[in-house]
Amino acid sequence: MTQIRLVQADSGGTAQLRVGDTVELRLPEVRSSGYRWRWLLPDAVRVVADDHVRPGEVARGEGPPGEGGVRRLALDVVEAGRHLLRAELARPWEAKPRRSVTFVLSVTTPEE
Repeated sequence: MTQIRLVQADSGGTAQLRVGDTVELRLPEVRSSGYRWRWLLPDAVRVVADDHVRPGEVARGEGPPGEGGVRRLALDVVEAGRHLLRAELARPWEAKPRRSVTFVLSVTTPEE
């Protein structure tokens, strides 16, 4: 089993994976702005973790209020095929996202 990390710069690209691999998606997010990432995910992946990590939490256990951070989504890939992951940065009360990113997963079975 392999863990693949995707970031915003990987948007539009295709990641090669095998069933059983884990995808970690990290996108910048400033929670105090009201904008949050929302996920549009296929049935071929299962959410393992969905959390917000501030830079200070990793190094010192704390950071200044209002500091930006990273939204981290970890997914287990459970089905072979070509799957589209989409993330939209939006405020909960607004229908239109400020930004959206798309990632393609090309997943094969371990025997292939």
